[in-house]
Amino acid sequence: MTNLLTDARLEVFRRRLAVAGAGVGPAESLATSETVSTGSLAVAERRMWKIYQLDPDSVSHNIGLVLDFAGTHTIDSVIAAFELMVRDAAVLSSVIVVGAEGDPRREAIEHTGRWVEPGAVWEWGALPPYGAATATGRSIGRAQIRAAAEALAQAPFALTREPPLRARIFAAADGAVTVALVVHHLAVDDTSWPLLLGTLVSGARPADVVRPARPVTAVGSDEIDRALRHAQDTWAADDIRYPLSGELPGDSAEQSWLAPLADAAGIRLGAPIEPAGIEALDGVAREVGATLNALLIGVCAVSVYALTGAADHVLLVPADNRDPDDGPDRVGYSGNIVPMRFRFDPAATVGNALRAAVSVVYRAMEFATVDYGTVLTALRTAGGRFPVAEIMASVRNAPLRDIPAPARGRVSYESVFHGVGNYPLTLAFERGADDRVHLEVDYQPEVVGAELARSAGEMVSALVAAIPRALDRPLDELVRTIREST
Repeated sequence: MTNLLTDARLEVFRRRLAVAGAGVGPAESLATSETVSTGSLAVAERRMWKIYQLDPDSVSHNIGLVLDFAGTHTIDSVIAAFELMVRDAAVLSSVIVVGAEGDPRREAIEHTGRWVEPGAVWEWGALPPYGAATATGRSIGRAQIRAAAEALAQAPFALTREPPLRARIFAAADGAVTVALVVHHLAVDDTSWPLLLGTLVSGARPADVVRPARPVTAVGSDEIDRALRHAQDTWAADDIRYPLSGELPGDSAEQSWLAPLADAAGIRLGAPIEPAGIEALDGVAREVGATLNALLIGVCAVSVYALTGAADHVLLVPADNRDPDDGPDRVGYSGNIVPMRFRFDPAATVGNALRAAVSVVYRAMEFATVDYGTVLTALRTAGGRFPVAEIMASVRNAPLRDIPAPARGRVSYESVFHGVGNYPLTLAFERGADDRVHLEVDYQPEVVGAELARSAGEMVSALVAAIPRALDRPLDELVRTIREST
């Protein structure tokens, strides 16, 4: 497929060209840690900040959750835990201030919650209106709470004027408490949920950790050169085709930087993954010398082959570069993007194909500490094109995973979709607190379509179940069987 530019987005893309992968000086772009004393943003946060600046009205990086508190939790106890969570995390109680030199930093602000309806509805942050839910109090139903949560998720943040967090807390007539919460990605990633939600769920600060002072570290120019060579040899090579259409890019390398994939309306589907299949796949992971997470990325790659026929394609895989000693008070978003090029031999056995796939994963992850923006800068400077990639694949922990069950009673959650497809197709495995795994399929209906998205979910589920019993079969035979059964 080719990337088509609309007049409405042309100026956005021109601005993106000016800052794509750049926008900060070479020395700054190498930093991996923030300067705590000044609130300066770490490299991943700076990349997220620049993405935000390109389109401040986008909601594509809003992350929404609905949390249900059962047992002896009360609205007052949940509010107290929420306020403690905010006080403990500078990333939640600050705005972004840009200095005269263009350097963004966090600046703490005073912000308190307020009762909308005493004893029934409490809110925090700069919130959009939510209509009838304001007046219904303790009679609010699930559909209304869900609608309120979606309204929070679909309203953009003004990060220079408001903190990157908003929430409404509801008390039902039976005493149950529900929190509709939305955080901007600048303040949170998959690795920081336990640090933030652990406080909200338990009502107590996480155990103190001695965090030794450590200097700002940097990725050296040699490492950047290695990452660039790896990109040029694999995911940024000239022969990469779009996996969904099988076409080579029709624009020039220079033109490609004007038209990277843009946010569009999106839909989310859920697909069941049988626990027995994941348990068997864990055994396969040990057999091929991989972690389960690495193998699941390989399964996504095989699924793309089965779905599109593209035995050679690039997936974008998110990674986190958080230092284990960094708490939410020190750093927010620490994510990175690691492109991976998978080239399958259809005649290989499934076992050997998976060994090759996890080898690709581990080879690419050698460069996970080099920021994606830095690699893009080097690639563009070298005359390369914007990455030819349409599909993201990820394995992430559920927000409440690794958070101990609170004494007051069970806490459960559901995610709230913001309605934007960041990529034409995203395949995301989520690992829950009980080690159960489910799949989310996000897609842009104008590009992918409902039938292809449904097939993607079915193929992933079918491959998880089939692979452990098919390691000695030819890959093309397995793929053909999966296509015929879905």
